[in-house]
Amino acid sequence: MIPDSPPVTRPERPGSLARQVHDILCEMLLSGQLRPDDRMSMRDLADRLGVSVMPVREAVSRLVASGALEVRPNRAVAVPVLTRAGFQDLTEVRIHNETYAVRLAAERMPVRAMDDMRNLDRRFRESLVNPDGREAVRANKALHFHIYEAAGSPVLYEVISTMWLKAGPVINLDLGNASRRNRNAASVRNHADLVAAIERRDGGAAATALAADIRSAAEFILSRDALRG
Repeated sequence: MIPDSPPVTRPERPGSLARQVHDILCEMLLSGQLRPDDRMSMRDLADRLGVSVMPVREAVSRLVASGALEVRPNRAVAVPVLTRAGFQDLTEVRIHNETYAVRLAAERMPVRAMDDMRNLDRRFRESLVNPDGREAVRANKALHFHIYEAAGSPVLYEVISTMWLKAGPVINLDLGNASRRNRNAASVRNHADLVAAIERRDGGAAATALAADIRSAAEFILSRDALRG
């Protein structure tokens, strides 16, 4: 089952409805609304989003092609469950691309965007007191993508987004429970180091902090034996 989502407003421009559905599904994968092995039918998804099946089928096809969703033999749409080896491989690819992005962000982020970055970091810290955990997932995603956007590379941003579509549901296993105090404390420290490094235009230190954040999350997830293989 999928969580409640706001209905999609039918746009005026032909062909844009499928893009809207695609964007909504991406946000659900990135921000913690979908988790590994969640399943849904295209009809149920269409009804929940208030659209016909056709734009849902088109949006799902794009996400299946990128590996973010899969279609099971019974035609159910599902969030893939990564193997341990697949998750470790994805982690290394993320580190390679995302550390490059933060190096660029340290060079290119406008001063006014640094204020927004600090606010997003504060929002993440404050969200950890909520036992629900979903706000922490959203705040974590908002901080990271604000920084990646500041890298000024649309191609790199797209690559990172694709990796997060695959990793997002697994990352949510990490941040989705605010009782994980040790892991949350590590994330807060790594984010603080990342923000401080970008503020002083130190790309190397920013890359080190981000790599530590990704690896810490990956080690925690692997320790919970939540993956296949």
